[in-house]
Amino acid sequence: MDKDYFEIGSRLNGKVRWYLKFVKLSRFFEIDELAHQVNVKVARIDKRRGPLSDDAISQIVENLAVAKIARTHLARKLKTYQPKPQPDSPSIPLRNQLESQGTSFDTVACSIFKEKHYRMRSNPAILFPGFVPDGNEAFYLLRKVFLKYGSAYYVNYPGKHFHKEAVYHQIFDMVRDINNRKIKNVGKKGMPFLIGTSFGCSVIVNFMRWLHETELIHHVDIRGLVLISPVLCLDDVVDTTSKRQKTLVGRAISHLTEVDQNDPEAVAKAMQKARSIFQKMFTSGRDLLNFTSKDLIPVFAIEDEVLAIFNQDHDSSSGYFHRYLDLKDLTPPQPGYLSNLPTLVLFAEGEADVLAPSSPTFTTFSDIGQLSSIFPNGQVEFVYSKDSNRRVTHSDLIFQADRFTEHLDPWLERLTV
Repeated sequence: MDKDYFEIGSRLNGKVRWYLKFVKLSRFFEIDELAHQVNVKVARIDKRRGPLSDDAISQIVENLAVAKIARTHLARKLKTYQPKPQPDSPSIPLRNQLESQGTSFDTVACSIFKEKHYRMRSNPAILFPGFVPDGNEAFYLLRKVFLKYGSAYYVNYPGKHFHKEAVYHQIFDMVRDINNRKIKNVGKKGMPFLIGTSFGCSVIVNFMRWLHETELIHHVDIRGLVLISPVLCLDDVVDTTSKRQKTLVGRAISHLTEVDQNDPEAVAKAMQKARSIFQKMFTSGRDLLNFTSKDLIPVFAIEDEVLAIFNQDHDSSSGYFHRYLDLKDLTPPQPGYLSNLPTLVLFAEGEADVLAPSSPTFTTFSDIGQLSSIFPNGQVEFVYSKDSNRRVTHSDLIFQADRFTEHLDPWLERLTV
């Protein structure tokens, strides 16, 4: 590395020096760690989009320092959360059944993190991510929207497994736990929103079906559902009638459709191909960013965590393949009542960049007549960009979070008055 970008930024920028004093005094994190990360990132930017001026380097170093502080602060605020099943919870027999089979419920359950709110509001958000990234990163830039109405619960799927029955039981216990909490001096019980993006929407929709099938629907109170760029079946992302997929996501997942799930070596190779394609998608989006913009500091705060997902080996990330198998077994949505809960469906203007041309979910949910047959109290809206150089794409909650906020905020506000 020819330049010490971190040294240039700290020498020229008084704000950077002030931030470093704060970090040193508070022991928030190691400054050497920040210096290394900054030098690697700015060197990459300098190589791809440079040469950068000293003023640009100074601003980028400031932005990256602020982003690191913000991310560390949030990490300290997040607390692990485990819903406690009530004595009559159906999860107790399931736990015993899994134990008798030599499997611990905790190994197949999701990891859940809670960010607590400090307002007198009783409608927390349970947040379900897509395949990637995890919930903590997927909804990071939308956090403030949800925290206005209650705490935020980030769901992270298990890395090595996906046991949908265990996940449904866990959600059930979580919702009941929230229902049984009352705000002091108000006596108002909590009623959560279930909010999903991409694959996370299939978890929500099938959880609602499971509640009906098990006759547990009247045991929980849910305030509403939000389905962002929903993917409910394999045909939504893979065009099974075509040998060559038109989207990068289709190409990534199509590698999995051709593999024998009982051949570990073949599965590992297919997963590696899929990870490489997803990594290119996220990396290309990152490299288009204006790193001197202060508005993008929240994006800089999570890019490391997002990209680190793609560097995992197959053994530690096999849960992705199990989630694919679950998606493969799901059937396309059919007209027919599911829930009268208020439901907001958001599609991006550029869904075609990810969804298959004949996506059944897009076809059904973008038609208000068909959507109403499933969710009578549902509505669908399309999210458009204000930037002529960049469209809003599928589940674009990182690079176009503000555009989704403008749809979410009024809808949530109306239901929580």
